[in-house]
Parts: sequence; C-alpha cells; structure tokens
Amino acid sequence: MDLSTVDQMKTIITPSMVMIDDKTLHQLQAILLTILDDIITFCDEEGINYVLSGGSALGAVRHEGFIPWDDDIDIDMPRADYDRFIATFPQRFANKYTVQAPELTPDVGTVISRVRLRNTVMRMHDDCNLEDCGIFIDIFPIENVFNNPVARHVHGFACLSMGLLYSCRRFLRDRKFYLAFAGENKRFKRVVQAKALLGLVGAPISVKRWSKLVVDVYTLCHDNNSTLVAVPAGRRHYYGEMFPREVFAESRDATFEGRTVKVPKHVETYLEDCYGDWQRIPEPEEREHHAYLELDMGPYALED
Repeated sequence: MDLSTVDQMKTIITPSMVMIDDKTLHQLQAILLTILDDIITFCDEEGINYVLSGGSALGAVRHEGFIPWDDDIDIDMPRADYDRFIATFPQRFANKYTVQAPELTPDVGTVISRVRLRNTVMRMHDDCNLEDCGIFIDIFPIENVFNNPVARHVHGFACLSMGLLYSCRRFLRDRKFYLAFAGENKRFKRVVQAKALLGLVGAPISVKRWSKLVVDVYTLCHDNNSTLVAVPAGRRHYYGEMFPREVFAESRDATFEGRTVKVPKHVETYLEDCYGDWQRIPEPEEREHHAYLELDMGPYALED
C-alpha cells in the first residue's frame, strides 16, 4: 500500500471546500509575491542563500514567473542558511508574519517551515488543528549527504523511516479529521487507517518530540562541502531529491514576475530530473486542482 498522502489529498474535493477561479488565483499570486519580496530582500541583506524549487523553479525558467495555474511558491535553503533564516526572520517581521518550523513550533507537526502572512487564512489539509493558517510560502532545508556510500544509505534509510513514522504519528493524532475528510474515498480512508495504526509505534513519543528527532536525523551529516545534497522533507523524499551540490545548492539568477530571483545553478538538469520533459505544457486535465478548506485574503483582497 502506498502510504504517501500529499497527492491523494489533492484529489479529494468536498462541497464545503473553497474552489478558486482565475480572478481569485491572480489575487492569491499577488499576495504570494508580497511574501516572496520580503523573503528575498531579507536574504539578500543577510547574505542567506536560497533557490526557488519545484514548480516555482519551473515557472521561473519556462514562464519567467508563476506557472499560470499555480498557487504556491517553494524555496529551498542549505541547512546553515535555513537555520539562520528561521532564527532571524521572525524577529524582523514579527508584526507581519508568523513562521512555523519544527525548530520553532514543534507541535504543528511539520518537517518544513512556512512563512505565513498575518490577518489572512489559507487552511490546507495538513492545517486541520491549527489556529494560525495564514497564506504562506514553504521553506525546505537542503541537507548535506555523506560522501561514503555506506553512511549515505544508512542515513537515507534513517531519514525515510523516521519521516514515515513521524507522519504516521501525526495521522494518529489527527485521525478523526482525516477519516471525516476522506468521506466516501475508500482508498484514502484505508491509507489513513493504516498510517494511524503505524502511528501507534511512535505513540509513546509526542508529536513535539518527534519533530526534534526527525530534524536530528535529517541533519546528521555536517560536511558542508559534501558532493551531494538532499531534501528529505521534500515531496520525493531523500533519494528522490538528491542532487550534486553544484547542481542544486548553488544558484544563478532568473526572472520571476519581473523581479530577480535565485534558481539552482544547473536548473535545467534539476527540472529534467523532477519533471522529465519540463518544457512541455501539460494539458488542462493534467494540471493540479486548487481547493482549500478555508481561504480569506483579509486586508490584502483586491476590491471588485
């Protein structure tokens, strides 16, 4: 049984969910650019390295901006830069943003960070028990990978195992929500039940404690000059998001909606690994749907 739930949850659309039209999408993209501008300005001022990743990197190269139907922005940072960012950015922008991260808010139950805009709401499937659900940009730490192949595979196995157990522990905690959310989707309901059952293995340890344990495992390699790097917290996990350092952790300039951003130095190699024929425009039926449990742009909403 495939226990990955990220893609499965995106296929579940209920009558109570908020579906967005083109106008709302453009407003949401404008708000995301506001968050992005603050992050980029801060990183440039502080000398913090970052790259756009995933669909954001694809959009920068193929469209010089958002993929037209995309509704998020992903940023990756080498671990040392990521640590500096989450330690200092929340202080600079305390009145405008909240930052959720396993190091800052371990009870949230996530292995990545989210920079959330205050006075807005964008509640996703994994925000089921959170009060603070502002519109956000995801920040993923890039981890060092051992040069020794044996150590590398031991580390990879540990990252995959701990990541899965952590996810299952969170599903155990939030199982009532996810079972109700599954509705008539029997496949997803079975996955929720299986993950909650596996979560019993880690039940003696709190979600808060699991957050620290997972980060401790992800950061076992301290060689900042290692040949390879990986993003264990990414959608494709440790092995699926492993690249030569010079390909991914180093950067070059690109254009994104009229502003200069950083993308992986060999972004074409990165995109081919992620998407195959990344220059092909997918057909409408291949594109992701955009639905939220709750969406409120607050004072940033544009007037009709």
